[in-house]
Amino acid sequence: MKKILYILLFLPQLLFSQSIVEIGDYYQGGIVFYSNSQGKGLIVDTAYLEASYNWVEGEPLQSKWGNHWVNNPNAIEEFIGAGQFNTTSLTESNSNDFAANVCSNSNSSGYTDWFLPSKSELWEIMFRKSIINSVINDLGGDTIYDSFHWSSTQASASNAWVVYPTSTNLSTGEPAGPGEHPWTKSNTALVRAVRCINNDCSFIGSPLFGCMDPVAENYNPDAGANDFSCQYIHGCTDENSCNYDAIATMNNPILCDYTCYGCIDSTAINYIGPEISIDDGSCLYCTDAYQTIHVSYDTLIDNSLLFMINDGNVAFGNVSGGAYNEGFCIPDGCYSLYMFANCNISDDWIGNTIQIGDFSYTLDTIEASIDFYIGEGACIYGCIDSTFIEFNPLATYDDSTCTTLIINGCTDSLSCNWNSEANTEDDSCTYSEMYFDCNGDCLNDIDIDGVCDEVDYDDGIGIVEVEEVTPILLKMIDVLGREQKEHNKGMILFYVYDNGKVQKKIIH
Repeated sequence: MKKILYILLFLPQLLFSQSIVEIGDYYQGGIVFYSNSQGKGLIVDTAYLEASYNWVEGEPLQSKWGNHWVNNPNAIEEFIGAGQFNTTSLTESNSNDFAANVCSNSNSSGYTDWFLPSKSELWEIMFRKSIINSVINDLGGDTIYDSFHWSSTQASASNAWVVYPTSTNLSTGEPAGPGEHPWTKSNTALVRAVRCINNDCSFIGSPLFGCMDPVAENYNPDAGANDFSCQYIHGCTDENSCNYDAIATMNNPILCDYTCYGCIDSTAINYIGPEISIDDGSCLYCTDAYQTIHVSYDTLIDNSLLFMINDGNVAFGNVSGGAYNEGFCIPDGCYSLYMFANCNISDDWIGNTIQIGDFSYTLDTIEASIDFYIGEGACIYGCIDSTFIEFNPLATYDDSTCTTLIINGCTDSLSCNWNSEANTEDDSCTYSEMYFDCNGDCLNDIDIDGVCDEVDYDDGIGIVEVEEVTPILLKMIDVLGREQKEHNKGMILFYVYDNGKVQKKIIH
């Protein structure tokens, strides 16, 4: 009964003690400049803090905010109640002697929970400047200077917010209260530390700090400011992996396993076994020779190696972390190999050896190109395309000498069907009969009766008449004057008759 009575007697005193804390009161080591109906509030130190490092010669109260262009994403809040959180984040990442550290290292009036005020908290100080200065004039200390003061709120990667007591309305020229400005972090400004009454910075109406990521385990839907405390279930969230974890909320790529990818068809020549469960389209069904490419790995210098066969169109591989073995469908023939060692070559390097069938090559320089043959044969350079004049039937490796495309046709300019573009004779030439042109018309027909003058005996041109008897063939000779017994198809022969006539003929 006595205990209950004591509480009832003491409760009004507690309520009264909280209600008497007002702006301008000296309380818990400083001057109250902000309070609310709950009795919570903010206190500003009575003096400026000096940086332990002399940033500006002769001005010990000047401090830098932090390193220029260093982003501090955990110190961006500006509301009342955010300064303590911002300062804690900054003192974890900034070097000593910067503004936030100067405050957190202070033990002014025996308190160790001082911090650099947020932008809104600092604005309240500047707004209450006259009250604060009047109390300081009575108690002693440093009055609020009309100068830039650092807040704990970052404005950008390169700037932080400063607040100053007096600004000017640009349109009227009248004083407009405290001003704000994004100030380069490597510039200097004044530092004034604050603390929360009873170290309680949870003000009514201010956002609640907490985890704001909905996928996190400790997501707080009431949080309005991120305290970067989110907790996740780590795992592989890649649905294409072999060990996809549907429960995981934070992906860890290192945990993802892709060893189940490969050929799942047991009839394919590169089928490994049932441990491959996801088809990656790599199954091989060779009609050509199936070749396994093996490349050794140099563990002494832990190097990596790149190889390409015919610009990677035939085969390509990156040898890293261990020996390489892979199967390819490679028909017999000549190929070009390129190898490149991506490492710092030293005297300890033993080289890398590639083995394909009976072909073997050891790379002992940074890079090399070499031609090799798969199967029985050798690399013979030449044009391997039979549609070109330069075609070499013995060639096994194209050397880009194919330049002239074969054009078949009659190449004799004296023939009736000469093709000026043809470069390969195809025995298609045709010729006119004796006394006639290619159109079958007489070369000479003075009386235009359709009978060539050479055999027209009544055309009145004075040619001696010859008895109209069938001439007898005496012999057939070719263009070289050699006598022929038979007239084969396509051959040009001259027929010599007993009447002295010679007739050029070709049989089609």
